[in-house]
This record gives sequence, structure tokens and C-alpha cells, in this order.
Amino acid sequence: MTFRAATDTDRDAWQALVGAQASGDFLHDWTWDAVAAFDGQPQRRFLVEEGGEPVALASAQVRRMGLGRSFWYVPHGPVMDYVHPAAAGRLRALVEGLASEAKADRALAIRLEPRLEQSAAEVHLLDDVAHRVPERLQVGQTRILDLPEADDALMAGFDADTRNAIRRAAREGVEVSQVTDATDRDAVERLYGLVEETQRRARFRLPARERYWTAWQALAGAGRACLLEARREGVLLASGMLVVEGAQSFYLFAGSRREAPGEPKRFASYAAQWAMMGEARARGARRHDLWGIAPEGAGPDHPWYGVGLFKRGFGGRVVTWAGSWEIVIDPLAYRVRAAAARLRRRTPRDVP
Repeated sequence: MTFRAATDTDRDAWQALVGAQASGDFLHDWTWDAVAAFDGQPQRRFLVEEGGEPVALASAQVRRMGLGRSFWYVPHGPVMDYVHPAAAGRLRALVEGLASEAKADRALAIRLEPRLEQSAAEVHLLDDVAHRVPERLQVGQTRILDLPEADDALMAGFDADTRNAIRRAAREGVEVSQVTDATDRDAVERLYGLVEETQRRARFRLPARERYWTAWQALAGAGRACLLEARREGVLLASGMLVVEGAQSFYLFAGSRREAPGEPKRFASYAAQWAMMGEARARGARRHDLWGIAPEGAGPDHPWYGVGLFKRGFGGRVVTWAGSWEIVIDPLAYRVRAAAARLRRRTPRDVP
């Protein structure tokens, strides 16, 4: 069992492991380093291999701090088979290797936020190598559904209103087209415009326009993303980005136009999502992650409440992620930082 930094020659094997494991998603896609760099948090990639094959991966985003210090963050990682008999040893080898590299970088700590379900028995593996922290940086819950090959079997998992909305969209003349060209900036601009409109209604945080473009160039350039655009009579009503990583697909960015008062509903978002699931199956996906819903018990004031109702209609199951763990590299500096953070939380703000 060997820990080492990943190199460009590892790209294909890296992607194969990300696509094969339920713990993998586009946040560990080889090309996501472009998005991390845009965010000002360049990635460093590491792996553990056995017999020359990678068995555990971690992309650490390095956040620079003052005085030459850093903080490392592994979003939805490490990626590995957590139920494998050798999982504990593989995870420990990866964590020990990360800690050594982070120490050389003068990091305070490493945060791990694995794509591991809260109810999974394997959660104890993280407890054995790191300590839990309450904060999350990724959304804490999502909805995942299986993608059977037959349309009837897939649609049987939807609620009646969602099935009717998909059929109504077809009757209303809504048509869905696909964009795959990684150089098509106009398509990304159209998507972003609809996301802006949706954001004004839902009041969620809107990432920068260039971040969408960076993600699109990276993922579509690798052949792992496409845009689904729903139109009626040539007017764009909804758009969304699909990302496929092996057997799993993800509903990444999306936006829609709301009908004006008195205008008939066209249900374009339902048509786009239905087409997205069909394309995901065609690309080999067997599970579809709707990527983010409001926490259990959240009311209409939560910004994701409405989109959560939309996603619930497609069935599947709610998944709550296990949370976050940290590996402390410099205990004294870590305690000082934690104390400063607590002080900031107690300091009154000038505005709400």
C-alpha cells in the first residue's frame, strides 16, 4: 500500500475510480481543478495504490491564510470503497500521507467531508482517524434516485403530479435540445440568465458567471457534461447542466423562466429533467443525484424549499451526508484560529 501525489499519467485510473464508487462525484473529477483554481483554492491530488492501481483518492483544495499558513479542504472525499475489507487501512494510509504533506505546507488542519451517508456503518472509519466538526461546506442533504432502463419503470417512481407535468409539457409543445460543445459560451450565458431569474425568486446565493463558464469548459471539455434546454416556439423556458461520472449522474446548475400572471403553465423544467434522466441513462448512469434539497423540517422561508418540492416529485430517497471531520496539523495555531472564530460569532454585526 503506497501513498503518493497523483500525476498526469494517473488521470484515466483516477477517473475510473471516481466513476465506479458511490463516494465519488464531480468535485473529485480530474478537471475540477480548474474550478478550484478559479475559487482561489488550487488543488493538490493524492492517492493510495495497491498493486499499481489507485484504491483511495483525495483532491485537497489549499486555502492560503496569513503568515504563510494554509487550510486544506477535501470536498466530498476521500473517494474509496468504504465497505471493502481493507478500507480502514487504506483510509489511514491516505490520512497519514495527507497529514505529512499538509505539515510541510504549514497547514493548520485538513477538513474531510466524505460522500458517505449519515446512516452508514462505515462512518466509524472517519471517527478513527479524525475528529468531527459541526460545520459543513457542502450541502448536507440530497435526493438520489435509481435510473432503470425502461421509461415506464423510471416514471413509476414519480408522483402523479410530476408524471402529469411531463406529459403536459409535451402536449404544450415543449421541446428539449442538447448542447455538448465546450466552447459554446452563449449556451452558458443563457443558462446563467435563467439561474439569475430563479435566484431572484428563491433567494439562494448565486455563484459568479465565470465560475459557470469554467465548470462548463472543464466538464464538457472532458465529455462528461451537457446542457438540456427546454423551449416552446423557440422561446427558452428552462435549462440545466447534467454531469455524468461513471454510473452516477448529477443535476448541477439549472434555472427556469416563470410564466407571467394568466399565462398557461408549460412545465418546461419537468420536460428538461425528464430529458436529463434519459440522457444520463444513455451515458451509462444508473443513479441520478438531484444535488441539494432543504434540510428536513425546513419551511417555505428556506431558499431551497421550492426546488426541494420540485425534486421530491421525481421520487428516489433523501440522503443526509455524514458530516465533516478535521485532522489537526498544528494544534496551537488551530486552537487560536478556533477561538478567533468563536469571538467573531459573538461580535454583533452592523447589519442583519
